[in-house]
Parts: sequence; structure tokens; C-alpha cells
Amino acid sequence: MKSIEKGIRSYITEERFSHSQGVRDTAVSLAIRYQCDEEKASIAALLHDVARDLSLERMQRIVKSNCGAIYASDIVFNNPGLLHARAGRIIAQEEFDVQDEDILQSIELHTTGGEGMSLLNKVVFIADYTEPGRKFRGVGEARKLARRSIDETVLYIFKSMISKLIQKGVYICKETLLGYNEHVLDFKGDAIGRW
Repeated sequence: MKSIEKGIRSYITEERFSHSQGVRDTAVSLAIRYQCDEEKASIAALLHDVARDLSLERMQRIVKSNCGAIYASDIVFNNPGLLHARAGRIIAQEEFDVQDEDILQSIELHTTGGEGMSLLNKVVFIADYTEPGRKFRGVGEARKLARRSIDETVLYIFKSMISKLIQKGVYICKETLLGYNEHVLDFKGDAIGRW
């Protein structure tokens, strides 16, 4: 773990490193609560933002050289807020020798969420949203929910994300919409909207 902490410092700022430590601590706490692998949660959380402070051009080179342009839509490929998760997955695999697919997927989905999320994916997704350094409207409610139900918390985060993105009038990733739809159906079974 120390080698990961040391290694990510060459990629991210001190502020981002502090955030990553907060996400790690939150992820480990959630992993204990929900019987998820603590070591995997710690690794995924520490590495989740490893590419976040890179330039867009560098992220694009990483993704293109390792996966080809088809790996990301044009919108994702040109948005550092979205592309860093995909680039981070590649850096974790290539530079930190992480081969565990669940850890890699957790890094990739930490920003958007998605369909078919594993327990580890959910832990990292929630930890990134609720770590102690986060201060925005609704984070307190997410923290309370996280103590009660992992799936309710994921659904709450999806709702919050989608609402904010709609208010801003910006693109919503299909992964987020698919993840939301899957979770809302899990809770409500017949929650198919009608016009």
C-alpha cells in the first residue's frame, strides 16, 4: 500500500492526494460495514483519481494508445472530468500492476457509476461522493444513507448527479442513466415512467 501511496504522488497534487486518502478511509469503512474486500477497496480508492490532474491531451494519449479511440465516445474523450476515470484504469493496470478486474472497473466507474455494479464498485462510488472533505448540499444525507443501505445510497447519488447535470444543461453519460434505471427498478420494480 505504501508503494501505491508513494507512486500516485507523481501523478496528483497534494490536495488530490488528501482527497484520495479520504476516499480510501471511507471505502475501507464501507467495506467493513458491507463485507467487501478491504484491501481491494483501499487499492481502488487510492488509485481512483490517479489521472485526474493530468492534462486532457495526456489522458487522451493514454486511452488511445491502450484501448483505441472506440473505447470512449467523443464527448467522454474530450472531457477530462469523465476521461480521467478511463485513463486512471489504464495507469492502475500499466504502472501499478493492478490486474484485478473488479478494482480496475471500480476506478473506471467511480465518476459515472454504471449498470451491473459490483459491491466493490458501489463502495468506491459512494466513498468518492461522501469522503470527509466533500462539502456540498446533499452529502450529509448520502453519508447517513451509507450507514443504512449501500443500494439506497447508490440510487440517491445517481438521482443527485442526474438532477445537477440536468440543472446545468449538460451531457449525461449513458453509464449513469443505465445505472440509475437498474437501481430504480431494483427498488420499485414497476417504476417505468409513462408520459
